[in-house]
Amino acid sequence: MTAYRAAISFPYDSALPRDVININPHFDGPDPAAIAEVLKTNLIAQTYIGAKPFTIKMYEAAKPPPNFPVYTTSQAGTAPTSTYPREVALCLSYYSNFNRPRFRGRLYLPASWFAGAASVRPAGAVITAVLGFGQNVLAKSLPASSYWIVWSTVDKKGDRVTDIWCDDEWDTVRSRGLKATTRQTAKV
Repeated sequence: MTAYRAAISFPYDSALPRDVININPHFDGPDPAAIAEVLKTNLIAQTYIGAKPFTIKMYEAAKPPPNFPVYTTSQAGTAPTSTYPREVALCLSYYSNFNRPRFRGRLYLPASWFAGAASVRPAGAVITAVLGFGQNVLAKSLPASSYWIVWSTVDKKGDRVTDIWCDDEWDTVRSRGLKATTRQTAKV
């Protein structure tokens, strides 16, 4: 079988490429189109995604650049407005059999998908919802012989995800921040 990287992109605040939030899980399976369509169905079924626009592009994970998508699917819609700082995220961590380098990975999911009122730490229900993303979007109803995997860029191979976790600490993804529109200065 072949390993694929699913580049899932969600536009926020505008249709500009710089305002896109990306999540890049990997999968192993015989049919990238079937995997992408299941992911699309699973994303739409989540209340925090629902009718929001997104695009899924499937790439061969081991192929060197230039690497073009082997399949693309999307859901149209209007880019939502951020309700939280876009840099704030929750980390869905995962591993295959052993929690050690080359067997583990992480995905940074936008806090605005899960969080209600801002708090010092994410509530238990928020952490449960992040785990639900792994269970109900990335691992649910995948086509026969297809699996969510941990991809090792060093070994150029993937291992099936066996365990996931999310801790009670907010994470920051600086690249997701908005571009500054104004600046104030002062003399000292």
